[in-house]
Amino acid sequence: MPGLLSRGAARVLTALAVGLLFLAGSDALLFHTGLYRSILAPGSSAGSFEAAVDRLRALPADPTRDVLVLGDSRIYEGLLPATAGAASHGLRFIKAAVPGTTPRCWIYLAQGVDPGAKRYRAIVVPVDTYADDDSAIGALDGNDRPFDLRYLVYRIPPGGAWPLASSFTDPRKKVGDTVDLLLRAPLLRDDLQDLLTDPAGRAAALRRKAQGLAPLGTLETRDTSLRGLSADFAAGTLHAPPQTGPAERGELERQILRPVLPSPAYGNYRRRWLGALVARYRAAGTPVIFVRIPTRPLHRDVAQPSGSLVELAHVGAVLLPQDAYVALERPELFADHDHLNVAGARRFSTLLGAGVAAALVRPPPQPALPTPAPAPPRGAQPAPAPAHVALRPPTVYLGLGLPIAFQSYEFVAFFALCALLFYILPRRLRFGMLLLASWYFYARWNAWYLVFLWALTLSDFALGIALERARGAWARRALLSAGVGANLAFLGSLKYANFTGATLGALAGHHAPLWNVDWLVPVGISFHTFQSISYLADVYAGRLPAMRKPVDYALYIAFFPQLLAGPIVRAGRFFGELGGWVVPGGDDVLRGLGEIALGLFKKTAIADQFAGLSDAYFANPAAQPGAPAAWAAALAFAFQIYFDFSGYSDIAIGCARLLGFDFPANFRRPYLSASIGEFWRRWHISLSTWLRDYVYVPLGGNRGGSAATARNLMLTMLLGGLWHGASWTFVAWGGYHGALLIAERALGIGRGRDEPRGATRLLRVALTFVLVCLGWILFRAGTFGVAATVLHAAFAGGPGAWPIPWWPLALVAAAAGVAVAQERGWNPLALRVHPAAYGVALGGLVFALQLLAWPGEAAPFVYFKF
Repeated sequence: MPGLLSRGAARVLTALAVGLLFLAGSDALLFHTGLYRSILAPGSSAGSFEAAVDRLRALPADPTRDVLVLGDSRIYEGLLPATAGAASHGLRFIKAAVPGTTPRCWIYLAQGVDPGAKRYRAIVVPVDTYADDDSAIGALDGNDRPFDLRYLVYRIPPGGAWPLASSFTDPRKKVGDTVDLLLRAPLLRDDLQDLLTDPAGRAAALRRKAQGLAPLGTLETRDTSLRGLSADFAAGTLHAPPQTGPAERGELERQILRPVLPSPAYGNYRRRWLGALVARYRAAGTPVIFVRIPTRPLHRDVAQPSGSLVELAHVGAVLLPQDAYVALERPELFADHDHLNVAGARRFSTLLGAGVAAALVRPPPQPALPTPAPAPPRGAQPAPAPAHVALRPPTVYLGLGLPIAFQSYEFVAFFALCALLFYILPRRLRFGMLLLASWYFYARWNAWYLVFLWALTLSDFALGIALERARGAWARRALLSAGVGANLAFLGSLKYANFTGATLGALAGHHAPLWNVDWLVPVGISFHTFQSISYLADVYAGRLPAMRKPVDYALYIAFFPQLLAGPIVRAGRFFGELGGWVVPGGDDVLRGLGEIALGLFKKTAIADQFAGLSDAYFANPAAQPGAPAAWAAALAFAFQIYFDFSGYSDIAIGCARLLGFDFPANFRRPYLSASIGEFWRRWHISLSTWLRDYVYVPLGGNRGGSAATARNLMLTMLLGGLWHGASWTFVAWGGYHGALLIAERALGIGRGRDEPRGATRLLRVALTFVLVCLGWILFRAGTFGVAATVLHAAFAGGPGAWPIPWWPLALVAAAAGVAVAQERGWNPLALRVHPAAYGVALGGLVFALQLLAWPGEAAPFVYFKF
């Protein structure tokens, strides 16, 4: 990118180099030494796996009698080593079961425990089906279970990262999983966050481990049973014991009643991972024995051995006859849908001990491979090819319908490729490339979205030219009305059709909506619709000439950094920057990188931490009684929505800055506002100024007296509430803020010389924040009933538990400290420091992001649905 690096190249390269070195060095020091491994939680994924390796390697070895039994929680609960050993008359069974693991993990466990493949008399591998079908739990997620990496993080050397990550079928995840394995921090963040949440509990667990009291896992063999369970397979019904809970009933129905189907993918999975075990121990002369573990309390017809396991049996593995183990699949021998109880464990262990001992003396007959089809006679014509060859549609290869999340490695690669092409292409091709990239980015959410986007783009482009050419006032008003009406018609029909049908149905006294249409709602439609309307209004008012270049106008509507959730950029600003575009300088590049990193941190390390708390509470407020939980939920959503949307805006602004565009700030520390009016001057600035300029002022603003001003404020805020979503709770939220704004104008708050300072300002800021949080309850609740329940709990719920851990609140406190410093004039993105210092700050921010990001599935950005 010669154009980009020509201005301030040395500063940029120095900061990037130092940042990368700091990131790599910090990661290596903490996670590629024994420093953090020594304080892993004994029951965590990596902790339980490493504890198993350490425990098994510490046992004195006896290769003449030791039998290693691999497995997951079903072996952990279902195998009694002493019982199996007694039944074998001389063998010692070593339980190497780590709850939650899969066959992909077991080869690495065996390598860690037995590096020379000479330690054991035999290796026993439990499987839940002898056929390649989806009755196996692993058949449902074996090929696509990146959670396995959290067990294996310390077992994979750098050279093994790509081979393991490439074993997953999702091509988008392979590179990301490789990076995670190389860094290790992303795979250990859940363990570290548990340490932050409960350091005393971790210390106690480590003390128990040091004393030899820490269990390998958290499960214990239970003496409960499912006696009374029955199923009618013909009718597809199941009768569960009275004590069975809803979740367990659902699992029983899924495990027992679901018809079993062939799974070639699972066969390939087992050939790879179980085949690796067989090949490893065949070379050492150690038999690998497969056993069909009892997997469910009732079963349909059980398939005979076939497929991958039969193939492995013919290259050295042993399959124990399955009938005796299938006979154990009885309700009285199971504690839950897939774990044996004490009685079942005794029977299974006895069978296993005797079966393994017998197999080592005389292996049982192995099932025959299927007879291959006879070769065609010499000279015979080959069979004709099928008329229709199944081809993967092009959309699969293009990834259409699979969104590119801002917080993903894929977006980093996508943006880096766009920036590279942008700066190496001739200037006349750059913006066309950006437009194509933006359309592709939008199509990754749903290719049909492009149809609506193209229709609006073409109609508004043509209307803008027509508006400029029209001379009569009536014609110009008609054209403006047509343009605004077309945009609102798109928005209304796609986003508000069902809301309107439900409202009219309720007004007419119907119990059901007058209509209910299943139309897709294009993501970000509200944002680019408002941009289109502002363009037409500005052309109509003469503030902006109509755009004559269709590529430039289409890019204004579709520009991917801000396409999905803003900020809402005015056409005059965008076209001005487009026409006067210059290569960003080094400081602009560093500032853009800082904005992106800061936005990612806000989203993944703060907003997503609070998302789970607020989602859980608002889904079922009764499950967390008490006023503390209600206020915690309101705070959690207040922090989630701010750091989520502010983080998105920072990423969008930073990406645009790297491409040479200077977008306006969308937030300016709104929770430090001393009034609701000030809050709306600081919150979602691009929307609030849009509503002011294109709704409030055209309605008359504050020019018609107190009553008219109050009316205009209320109508503007009601529209703002409705803009956020098709629900009356959003309208009510807008009305709530409208009422507060009207009350403030009546009391003179925020007007004239009303500039509180000192303790008065602190009190006003606290009151404003509380009022905003009460409004967020209405915004988040979804229904008025849930909102009423939460508000009642907040003010009359009584005592209860506080559900928010301390450390996410510490991040918020740190952010508040930065905000206060900014209010006093400090700019954290200022570049008055040496680029090396900026690089250290940037690398540290990315490193902290790795450790503190939400370890579960990333929550979608809140404003994507608006």
